[in-house]
Amino acid sequence: MPKELTGSLDEGMRCVRISVIIPALNEEKVIGRCLESLVRNDFPRNGFEVILVDNGSHDRTIEIVRSFESDLSIRIVRLTGVHISALRNRGAAIATGKFLAFLDADCMPPSDWLTNADHLLDAPGSGIVGAHYAIPEDATWVGHVWCEDRSAEKVGDVSYVPSGDLLLRREVYSQLGGFDESIQTNEDFELCRRAASAGFTVRSYPQLRVVHLGTPRTLQGFYKKQRWHGTHVLTVFLRDPEKRRNRRPVILSLYTVSCLVLLLGGSIWGMWAGRWLLAVLSPIAYIVPFLLIACFRTIPRGRWRGTLPLLLLYLTFGLARAESVLRVRTWWGPYRKATIPIADSPRPSSGSPS
Repeated sequence: MPKELTGSLDEGMRCVRISVIIPALNEEKVIGRCLESLVRNDFPRNGFEVILVDNGSHDRTIEIVRSFESDLSIRIVRLTGVHISALRNRGAAIATGKFLAFLDADCMPPSDWLTNADHLLDAPGSGIVGAHYAIPEDATWVGHVWCEDRSAEKVGDVSYVPSGDLLLRREVYSQLGGFDESIQTNEDFELCRRAASAGFTVRSYPQLRVVHLGTPRTLQGFYKKQRWHGTHVLTVFLRDPEKRRNRRPVILSLYTVSCLVLLLGGSIWGMWAGRWLLAVLSPIAYIVPFLLIACFRTIPRGRWRGTLPLLLLYLTFGLARAESVLRVRTWWGPYRKATIPIADSPRPSSGSPS
C-alpha cells in the first residue's frame, strides 16, 4: 500500500480533494485500462479516491478492480437494477472529496487530468467542467469522422459535457440535486441544463479530454450506440420544449420518422395506384437535409473529402434516433426503484476506506 494511504479513516477523508466516481456493468475489457490511467496520474495519491458503483456485473469486473487496491484508494459499492444516473448519485452520496469527478469505465484520462481538474474547479465561480471525448489511436473512420465533426466547436462555454468526463464541486452537485434517476440517457445534458438555469457555467476544456475506448468502430456499432443514447432525449425535450437546446436532434429524429412514413405510404400507394412519385421523393427528402449539413460542416473547413462519410454517419444517426423516438414507453422516463445497495469493499483496517 502506498504510504500516503496509511493512517486512520478520518485522516484519509481529510486529505481527499477529488472523488472519482465510476459506474460499471460488465466492464472487464476496459476497467483495467481506466484504473491504470488513474494510477499514472500525477496528482498526490492521498489526494483522491476512486469509488466504483457496480450495477450487478457477472464478469471479472470486480476482480480486476480489487487488483488495484494496493495502488489506489478504492471503494466498491453494488447497486443493481437502476439507471446509470442512479449509480453516479450513489457514488456521490458516499464520496468524501471536495470535488466530484464522474468518469466512465471505458474512458482513460491523461496523466494530468486530476491536476488540471483541481486547478479549474478551485477557481472562483467554477460550475461544471469536463470535455468531449478523444478517440483511441486505433479508431476507425467512424470514430475519426464523427469525433472530428462533433468536437470542432465544443471548447469553452458549451451546452453540456458528457457524464463520462464531468466534474464539479460537491456544493454545486448538492444544489442541483444530482443526476435525474428517472432517465436512462441524456442525463448529462439534463444536469447541465439545470446547472445553466441555476446560473452555473458549463465549460469544456481540451486539457480534461479523456480517451473513449467505447468509440464505435463500425457503422452497426455507431447505430446501436446512437439508438441507446437517444433513449430519453425526447423525454428531456418534452419537459420544457421552449428552453431545451437539444431540439435539433429531436427535430431531425421526427423528420426522419416523417420521411419513413411517407416512404412506406408512397410504396403502398404506388402498388395500389401505380404511382411511385411519393416513394421516390421521400428518400430524396430524407437525404438532402443531411447532405446540406454534411457540406456545411466539412467544406468551409477545407475537408470536403469527409463530406460523404459524414453524410453516411448523419443518415445512420437519423435512423437510430428515429427508432429511439418511436419507443413510446420511454417518453416520460419511468422511474425504476433501486435495490438496497450492498457495500462490497474492505473495512478501513485493510487499507480501503468504506
